[in-house]
Amino acid sequence: MKASIPNKRKDYVRSFCNSLVLGVQPQYVPHQPVSNKPRRECFSIVPEHIATYGGKQNFGWAIFEIKRVWLEAEFHVVWEREDGRLIDLTPREAPLSKILFVHDPKRKYEGIQVDSVFKALTKNPSVKRFIELAGEHFRATNEGDLAKINTGPIIQCSPELKARILKIQNEMDEVKQAIFSEYAR
Repeated sequence: MKASIPNKRKDYVRSFCNSLVLGVQPQYVPHQPVSNKPRRECFSIVPEHIATYGGKQNFGWAIFEIKRVWLEAEFHVVWEREDGRLIDLTPREAPLSKILFVHDPKRKYEGIQVDSVFKALTKNPSVKRFIELAGEHFRATNEGDLAKINTGPIIQCSPELKARILKIQNEMDEVKQAIFSEYAR
């Protein structure tokens, strides 16, 4: 199962978006990734692009859905061109034509990682456990100065923390596999 772009007209999607940013309507933003840039590095790609082409940063949440399983909001920044049009410049694992985006006027990127927000679309205990583990993983990989590291392996942490992170990752993989096996039908 792979993440898809949710339908912004669905009540459960609108409700989730409204829980993130009250009163702001989600919108589809074209995905036009800049070539030869690292995946998921919006906070460095967009400012670099602005330095060359103008425009400004527009902070908010990219919304993705695993059908019947969960919605996920990922803190994100898109490029706002001089004419006001929004473009998602960030390369991703899978090609997309667009993303669902909710502008968040109260948020800015301040060099510290921001945890994704999940909403389960089922009462399945495995889904609940995966969401709990995702939160644990975020907290473990963002303790202290680790919150300022955007990518790559976490090499500057204690052996105990590395072991804890690995244990969480292993359980997440197991739970995710079980979920995907069940919902792939």
